[in-house]
Amino acid sequence: MKTYFIQKLEGLLLLGLGMMIFKLYVSGHLTNLIAPKMVPYALAALFAFFVISLLRLKKRKQGGNHCECHSHGKSSSPALALKYSLFFIPILLGFILTDFTLSGEVLAKRGMAQQQSQKQSPNDAAGKHVNQAKITVTDDNYFEVLDDLLNNLDTIEGKEIELSGFIYREDGFTSKQVAISRLSMSCCVVDATLYGYMVNGHVKGMKTNDWYTITGTLKKGTYKGETVPVLDLKAAKKIKAPKEVYLYENVQIIQ
Repeated sequence: MKTYFIQKLEGLLLLGLGMMIFKLYVSGHLTNLIAPKMVPYALAALFAFFVISLLRLKKRKQGGNHCECHSHGKSSSPALALKYSLFFIPILLGFILTDFTLSGEVLAKRGMAQQQSQKQSPNDAAGKHVNQAKITVTDDNYFEVLDDLLNNLDTIEGKEIELSGFIYREDGFTSKQVAISRLSMSCCVVDATLYGYMVNGHVKGMKTNDWYTITGTLKKGTYKGETVPVLDLKAAKKIKAPKEVYLYENVQIIQ
């Protein structure tokens, strides 16, 4: 009887996992937890969970004379409850939560990634954006621009730049300092990395985690002893958070 009950419970948990993945997929929240390149694997897991759960649920109860010879050494009821709660709790959270982005407290503990430029080819040595009157940063060129600035800040310093992101602060920042930041994900939310540009200016009224499009002038600055591009704030406009809050490019310029 106990084995039969466990089989049904496992079938229901697998069905719940599949339904949770399906709910996250159709609601658009799945890519807040995993990178788009991992979505096909999640959908394959969804299909597998459904098939296995149906097989477990359809399995009939054994006859009364069946000998459960493997019953010796079975886990106690509290141990079984603990084991299956490790599946039930994530499933429940997957259905009831609506915000899957990392909180400001978590980001503050991680800090921004240390910025290190990669080697450039001779053709790129002058800087790709040196001749642009104004540098506009988008999701598509975010890391390209950042790498160019790290390699050619002496040449690009003084130019105007525009970019969007959320406001991030650390304990060591002054009242006139923030970072305009973005999160990058390579595989899943566990490896999410915070990137950002330091911003100096009248930023006291800009709330942490709010999204802004800012315009500023590039100059040299430091962050944790490293030379980094810093923006002198010229203008800021509050915006709504984009549908895709993560950058999914395979980042190689910063390790």
